[in-house]
Amino acid sequence: MTITKIDKQKKNNKRYNLYISGEFYCGLYDDTILKFGIASGDELTEDKLNQIREFDEYIYGKKISFDYLSYRIRTISEIKKKLKTKDISPVIIDKVIHHLNELGLINDEEFAKQLITEKIKNKPSGKRLLQQKLFEKGISKQVSESAIEKYLTEEDEKNMAIKVYDKLKPKLNGLDKQKAKQKIYETLARKGFDLDIINEIIREKAD
Repeated sequence: MTITKIDKQKKNNKRYNLYISGEFYCGLYDDTILKFGIASGDELTEDKLNQIREFDEYIYGKKISFDYLSYRIRTISEIKKKLKTKDISPVIIDKVIHHLNELGLINDEEFAKQLITEKIKNKPSGKRLLQQKLFEKGISKQVSESAIEKYLTEEDEKNMAIKVYDKLKPKLNGLDKQKAKQKIYETLARKGFDLDIINEIIREKAD
């Protein structure tokens, strides 16, 4: 098969249109053109064309991932899901993930650490809710439990529970003691706090 023309795309100066035997064959990134030294007049086998397209898909997968990571840190699961939505093949997804790991751009433990730290500062949550949030982001149970153990102290969790109580306190005005306790219990439980911490807050604040 003979390459008859290569021209730059109008809307993306990093992409080129590849023509074989006078007909459009596919679009390629400039990195792919340079990697394989592709030029008009070259004769290519079907196997070589498959290699070229596979490499171009890899370049595309990396570009998607870099753009996705530019907004915030992502989990491995999030990156994989994003690439799947762009019809990147499983083999190429694995190669992209490996490359990102080598560059230190994805790290599930670091993601878990940042999420836990953010919750401690801004959105008080108990261990159970933190585990749920990490699970939703695709963090494994082993990594999430290890991160919570490492980055969330008992003091942190109690202080977060107190913050939740302090925000709730104005709504307790006018309630009898039993209803106030029930309200505290329901609110803290919904925020993912364990029974021990809930009972401790109720003893200290509502008894």
